[in-house]
Amino acid sequence: MSEYNVKHLEMIQAIIERMGKNSFVVKGWSFTSIGALFAFWFSNTSMWYILLLILFITILFWFHDAYYLLLERQYRCLYDEVRSSDEETDFSMTPKREEGDFLVTLFRPILKYTYGLIVISTLILIVVVR
Repeated sequence: MSEYNVKHLEMIQAIIERMGKNSFVVKGWSFTSIGALFAFWFSNTSMWYILLLILFITILFWFHDAYYLLLERQYRCLYDEVRSSDEETDFSMTPKREEGDFLVTLFRPILKYTYGLIVISTLILIVVVR
């Protein structure tokens, strides 16, 4: 493997790390804001429309987190491509995009069980309260 390929791999690895950190920050902000909104709703249970806001914000964060996870997975594929290639690198930083990847990523277990449970419980609360 040439030193150019190694440099290319280091560049891709830096992007993978950044996407992982971004996903972590999104999770932190999402659970903090959703928790604060639930606390506000519990103190004012007559304000059922707060539950709609919680539902909207949860779905928004779910899509945002899935986007970063998708990018991280695509760059991991690019990393494997460059790592296994015997050719000289062209320093391409464009990952392969396949149709349907976002939906598959959206329903990965880590996202499905965290955000999905919040969405389901919020929907149940909306039906019960209203």
